[in-house]
Amino acid sequence: MIYNAQLSDDSVNISQESFLSQAIKLIISLLLFVGVFYILMVGLINLIVANITPKQEKQLLEYISFEINISNKESTYLTKVKDKLEACTNIPYNVKIYISEEKIANAYALPGGTIYITQGMLEKFENQNELAFIIGHELGHFTNKDHLKGIGHSLILLTLATLMGSDFNILGQTLSAGGAKYSQSAELHADKVGLELMNCAYGSVTDATRIFEKMGRGESDWKFFLASHPNFKDRVTKMKEIITKQNMDNSKKAIALENF
Repeated sequence: MIYNAQLSDDSVNISQESFLSQAIKLIISLLLFVGVFYILMVGLINLIVANITPKQEKQLLEYISFEINISNKESTYLTKVKDKLEACTNIPYNVKIYISEEKIANAYALPGGTIYITQGMLEKFENQNELAFIIGHELGHFTNKDHLKGIGHSLILLTLATLMGSDFNILGQTLSAGGAKYSQSAELHADKVGLELMNCAYGSVTDATRIFEKMGRGESDWKFFLASHPNFKDRVTKMKEIITKQNMDNSKKAIALENF
């Protein structure tokens, strides 16, 4: 027998996968890990918030400072409407309400018990009923402790951003998609509370859906795919279902607006 010397085959120790394939698998694994971590932390935050007592919430907010650059002004009329609705809640502190000079139509509740309604939104109201529902909706965020949940979610994202460094941009966009669904659920719940507060304070929900009906004319559902708010048409439909189910009155005459 003739022996032929051969070099050993080193290819058996070399991965047959390309660098691109390995990189994709690594990224997917990382996204799955961070996604699971995010979901677990959100669940924990929601559990903690749900068990915070009104006294603890008030004490917590006293230690948190929120600095926002919004030109605002107080309104005796808005405060009067807000107080009427707030009397139907168990919010453990007095909520303040301001008018923002922004032209875009919007309203939002901020941690610490502050509601802002933009000048652009005020220009869309045609009666006090429309205004009352929007204020009731924002109060609904406080009754559901969305402001505290928002703080917790922000801390989670900040933690992930610190851990991931500059690579967090893409990851943050991915998590925003899931966060949008949570925000939409919170908005629908606030709509329900807004109706209940309006019904309690006014004995009627006349024109509660009208502001969304006006804002929803000509809108495209696609722009709400990753938005924090559901589309207006769906909100109106769900609100009407609640009105019917809870037998709320919507036949009373709407109340005229006063000067803001």
